[in-house]
Amino acid sequence: MATAETRLTDWLRDAQAMGKQATTMLDALAKGIENYPDVKAQLERHLQEARDQAAALQGYGERRGEGGPSWKESAGQCVAMGQGLSGAFVGDKLVKRAITEISCYNILIASAAAIGDKETRGVCEDILLREKAMLNWLMNYLASATFEHLGREETPDGETSTLSKP
Repeated sequence: MATAETRLTDWLRDAQAMGKQATTMLDALAKGIENYPDVKAQLERHLQEARDQAAALQGYGERRGEGGPSWKESAGQCVAMGQGLSGAFVGDKLVKRAITEISCYNILIASAAAIGDKETRGVCEDILLREKAMLNWLMNYLASATFEHLGREETPDGETSTLSKP
């Protein structure tokens, strides 16, 4: 039977793998975006945050003498690379990923609190705030990004779009 600490360790390892997947995907997306400078800049900012988060989570494993990538991490990075290289900016996928990460960090915070690990809880609370900020940015930006995208599709030769702004 798994203990609370064992379960937290497993979940943190999964979160670390998720963070590395995110950096792979965000890096590929940011490199492929040309027509959306605001999105590119935000992705690059979040990419740096994701790298910092991965380093913070790695500290937890190192404190417990763990290390090395898991099979989940390796497989996940391959999947993330494929998603990022698809060349399509799909806000829906970014929103779903942000919601998944927020859920994950809420669970990690509760788990760390349950075993009295204040350091891990603090790291996860900081990461949670950053993930919520990214989700809020995405939610606010999606309407205008959608309008811009549809306008580009409607007028590929640069003519004025007939779409109404939201």
